Amino acid sequence: MALLSTGRYVGLSALLAGLVIWHGFSTREEFYPAVVHLSTSKVCIAVLGNLGFAATLLTYKCLTRIFLGQLRDAELERISERVSQAVVETCLAMTIFREDVSPLFMAMFVVVSFLKIFHWLVADRVDFIDTNPSVPMLTHFRLVSFNLLLLASVAADVCLLQYTLGRTMEQGISLHFLFAFESAVASSTCLVTFIKYCMSMTDVAMGGRWEGKGTATFFLELTLDLLHLIVYAAFFAVVFSTHGIPLYLIRDLYWTFRNFHQRMLDFLRYRRITTNMDARFPDATAEDLARADHTCIICREEMVVGGRTKRLPCGHVFHLHCLRWVMA
Repeated sequence: MALLSTGRYVGLSALLAGLVIWHGFSTREEFYPAVVHLSTSKVCIAVLGNLGFAATLLTYKCLTRIFLGQLRDAELERISERVSQAVVETCLAMTIFREDVSPLFMAMFVVVSFLKIFHWLVADRVDFIDTNPSVPMLTHFRLVSFNLLLLASVAADVCLLQYTLGRTMEQGISLHFLFAFESAVASSTCLVTFIKYCMSMTDVAMGGRWEGKGTATFFLELTLDLLHLIVYAAFFAVVFSTHGIPLYLIRDLYWTFRNFHQRMLDFLRYRRITTNMDARFPDATAEDLARADHTCIICREEMVVGGRTKRLPCGHVFHLHCLRWVMA
């Protein structure tokens, strides 16, 4: 793909598809036999499937350019790594359900993969804005618009989830169950990303003085990790009971459990440190504040006597809420 631009690739794919369709209708005298030929010939299916992929790729390029603009090098690198891992893991998953693989499932796989890429890009951009709030207003408008568009796709994910679960109940475990699993993960990630953006903008509106932002973000990410852990464990258990150990899922299950476990340890450590912090550290005196120039080096705001300022054993002086924010 590096040797062929997206425009040339799409044009060549359209030309090949046009030639295949023309050949199908020119060699068959009637419409129905031509359609049967196009839908059963492996060559025709491959060429038309390639056209569908090219159209999806073009849509991805256009949406990315419209809503996200030029992607940063770090974003491109992370997306490349995630896509490589996701494609390999999904292909390994399809080997378990190889009897169910069909052109329809391949089309669903491509669409779901591009939706996951959009979710990853938006999540990375939200994290970037959270650490660099002074971005142009146009960037916020485009990101919010794209977020809302992806939230609208959550409704499609819910419908897909209901459909695939219904098919699973009727026909047993199949590739439908795999797409139900992917839909649940993608929908939850999209919702959490939008909530994190709203929290970041709330903090900006408050002048960066939202004391509980760190704690709220922590609990939000903890909830997402717990939800993903439940989904991964349920999918692993169901597949294991019918098809054996799904080796491709072990990595994701391990990393999800590891992230959740680490967040729980961080939470317990935070609670242990911040418990009775008001009583553990003495209030700063006027002399302490004078040595610190009456300025908290965390928030750069003025400190006054009796204003809930604390002196650490090392002699540094901070606001109490700033200490809790650092601990969070």
